[in-house]
Amino acid sequence: MAVIFESINDVRELPVKSLIFAGLLAGLLITASCSSPSTANADVVAKVDDTEITAPQLEKQFQSRVNGSDQPPAPEEMDDLKLQVLTQMINDQILLKMANDSGLNATDAEVDVKFNEFKSQYTNEKFNELLSQQKMTVDEIRAELRKSITIDKLVNKEITSKISVTEGEIKDFYDKNKDSFNLPESYHVAHILVTPVADPQITNAKNDDAKSADQARQKSAQLLKQIQGGADFAAVARDYSEDPASAPNGGDLQFQPLQALDSLDPKLAQAVQRMRVGETSPVIETKYGFHIVKLLEKDAGGQKDLSDPRVQAQVRQVIFNRKDQTLKNAFSEMARNKAKVTNYLAERIFSSAGKS
Repeated sequence: MAVIFESINDVRELPVKSLIFAGLLAGLLITASCSSPSTANADVVAKVDDTEITAPQLEKQFQSRVNGSDQPPAPEEMDDLKLQVLTQMINDQILLKMANDSGLNATDAEVDVKFNEFKSQYTNEKFNELLSQQKMTVDEIRAELRKSITIDKLVNKEITSKISVTEGEIKDFYDKNKDSFNLPESYHVAHILVTPVADPQITNAKNDDAKSADQARQKSAQLLKQIQGGADFAAVARDYSEDPASAPNGGDLQFQPLQALDSLDPKLAQAVQRMRVGETSPVIETKYGFHIVKLLEKDAGGQKDLSDPRVQAQVRQVIFNRKDQTLKNAFSEMARNKAKVTNYLAERIFSSAGKS
């Protein structure tokens, strides 16, 4: 069970679990013809320029997504889900071709670094279990990482590097949204969460997961003992917390108003209110599991000026994100215009509609 803490002041993006960069071309529409299906080998489900995407390749990606889901799709959902996966594969292929044409392919050394980072999250036993669950080989994981790195390089070159935010833009945004920076008292907290249920996609550095209420209670007590014995809270959170949103950041939840904490569970709000800066709470049991909370800072609230570095950083990020999305949308259209795409699977599904 994941607990996601959100705040109007939190502009961080949540970490993704998939290996492939997803979402860059979310608006890219791969349209199928309404006429009879184009001539193609039944084993070919799509073609991007001169590159064919085959049914076994699609099935491999589809099963990888299904294996990671909590509930398998119903039979009537299969075609729609396969079309979604195929659309992402088409989008990836368009980007990979553009990256290749620009000489931005990932190097073996870059893949080695990412693979070692990825594998270091698991023990050898857990890593082999992951391969078995996902029905993937090491070479296939490396291939996925190579795609991800290549696409990231293209995005950085064509989009990220073109974005700049001026001081004038920051001041203009602040002046137009000044009331939004009159904030309530807030608390900068970090937490460790241990859930009482098994999580098939645990993301902490040790890949450690409590699978029952008893295990969760014992684990949280042991972690608290480590912290009280001098262990670094952030390091323990990265290694053992079962909240995928905050564990990679050392459990950091950023600044949260008391109301946000209370809406999650009044026990959390009450504990934080009583704590001194730098203090760590005892284990707190909520409907989500077992928490250990550390209070890092307090903010009295009130009207925040543009001279506040945190305000400047937040405004800069908001403006950056807006520009980033606009450029991605424009880039999507450019990519679609340049590519020649035929989605044979879509044509076959459409053609078979109404036939018994």
